[in-house]
Amino acid sequence: MPRDSRVRRAVRRLTPAPVLRWMRAWAPDHLRYDGMASREYKLTYAWDRHVTHRRPVLHRLVVHITDHCNLNCAGCTHFSNISPAHFADLGEFGRDMDRLRDLFEGITEIYLLGGEPLLHPEVDRFVRVTRDRFPDARINLMTNGVLGDRMTDATWTALAETGSYVVCDLYPVELPVDAMNEAAARFGAKIDWTEPRGEFFRLPIDPTGSKDAADAFRRCRWVNNCPILRDGRLYPCAYIAYIDVLKRRYDLEGLEAADADSVSIYDTDDPYAIMDVLLEPVPWCRHCDFDGLEMRPWARSTRCADEWIATPPSA
Repeated sequence: MPRDSRVRRAVRRLTPAPVLRWMRAWAPDHLRYDGMASREYKLTYAWDRHVTHRRPVLHRLVVHITDHCNLNCAGCTHFSNISPAHFADLGEFGRDMDRLRDLFEGITEIYLLGGEPLLHPEVDRFVRVTRDRFPDARINLMTNGVLGDRMTDATWTALAETGSYVVCDLYPVELPVDAMNEAAARFGAKIDWTEPRGEFFRLPIDPTGSKDAADAFRRCRWVNNCPILRDGRLYPCAYIAYIDVLKRRYDLEGLEAADADSVSIYDTDDPYAIMDVLLEPVPWCRHCDFDGLEMRPWARSTRCADEWIATPPSA
């Protein structure tokens, strides 16, 4: 029986219908974790942690196959358009996946991206390693699609044989949509296209760190908060995981990610200690200026600091 079934049935049986309707509206913010790290009911999560000692499920995991990208998007939240070229090491990736398999009951969905993952010459092997470690996860190879008509037979075959998806962003650029759909059909692979990406959010970074971290984290739930793995550590979002790229590019001070802003997957055997970092504000959250959050039309980057920084340092 699913882990939440007994709880749900007892609640339905004992609770009047009007109260149930109110609870359904109230629940996402109060009765369950409703973000990218967990979708568990809080009561079930606490029961598993303290009574049954069942390992938690990580809802989403993001991993860079490459850090750099072939599409120059303004304000990229992964800083991929200003990142030096970097390709993930397959051996290190496999060890990290082994470790995560040991720590968690499972991972619901895993995104292999970047940067642009199709730039990696071994992308098919990353797909296969991921499926080997997580047979029940939804695996998404997420691409901007620009190189889609150059995907190798090995990559299409790996996607088809592992039941993984290639997920393509519909950016307002010329994309080989028909060629990719035809290739997916020919190989029996699954392909998803996003809604047109005409707009993107801009979440300004406050170099002074003057914002309320708890408030920023609460408002970040459906914006930028998404567990991401880098060098054996889990971070709550790409801003924190890759802030060193932005710092180096513009010689910025005061934006360092401290040890408390992420958690090593090798320094603890307690997966709930890892979840504690992902489900609560970390000190770096004070740099996110949600009062300045806005939607902007997609554009090519000019690589100016003000694409990310709330108040760029004077030249």
